[in-house]
Order: sequence, then structure tokens, then C-alpha cells
Amino acid sequence: MRGTGPRRPWLYDPSLGGVLVRAHRSPAAGAASSVLSDVVWGDVLGVLRWAEGTLTCPPELTGGTAWRTAAASAGLLRRLPGLCAEAGVAWPGPAPAYAAGDVPAAQRLRTAADRLALRLCSPEEGVAGPLRDALAELAGDVDEVGAAAIAVLTEGTDWTTAG
Repeated sequence: MRGTGPRRPWLYDPSLGGVLVRAHRSPAAGAASSVLSDVVWGDVLGVLRWAEGTLTCPPELTGGTAWRTAAASAGLLRRLPGLCAEAGVAWPGPAPAYAAGDVPAAQRLRTAADRLALRLCSPEEGVAGPLRDALAELAGDVDEVGAAAIAVLTEGTDWTTAG
């Protein structure tokens, strides 16, 4: 699970992160739509940063970073229905969850974070606005990152001492 450092150093470059967030703005969007787009993709960037931190941090920090990853995911999911309402888009709810099977939690987190990073780095998905086309799939990926982070947290817990 541990690497020598982040696999995605661009996550920590504030100017590049801003470019990726703004790349999802619709060319014909007004100010309100641009702000909503920036909020959604800015939060996605934050979720990805915490996920990368969870996957690359020292073992003694994994519990805290996994918790923050799950909390960042839940925070975005909690805000999405309201953001949809502000944009005048019906909230479709998240897409069905991916089957976890017997995949180790760290691999689940890496796979979910990879899917989410691909969405962030693919601004063509946002041409019609992230709140219009792929919102359910985006929410599903965010949900999977959060669920995988909780799985990382539980796998690292010694349940024999809980009492």
C-alpha cells in the first residue's frame, strides 16, 4: 500500500489543481454555473488529495487520513443535492455501488481514486456542466472512495482489543 511518495504529484500543485477545476467549466456557462462547477470539482480535488495521502502515508497515520478521506467524500455527497437544486438540475442520486468482492481495501481505494482522477483530468466530461451529464457516476465514484477509505480504516483496526 505504501509508495515512496505520491503517485500524483500534480495533486499538490495549487496552480495545476486550479487549472483542472476550471477546465470543467462550460464555455457558455454563466457565473453561477461556473461557481457550482468549481465547487464540485474543487471538492473532488480535495477527496483525491486525501485518498492519495491515505495510500502513501506512514502506517501510523493511515487511520487519520482514511477517516479524512471518508469525511471529505461524505461532505461532497451531502452537498450534491443542494448544488443540483441551485443549478436547476434534478439530483439523480449516486450510481449503484461497485462490487467490492475480495479485493483488499487499499486496492479498492486506489482503483476508486484512479477513476475519480480520470474524471478530474478529463474536462470534456464537463462541457455540458458536471451537474448535468455524469453527476450520478461522479457521485458513485466519490461514494466508492469513501467506502474504500472506511474499509482501509477497518482493515487496520485490531478488533481483538476492542471492548
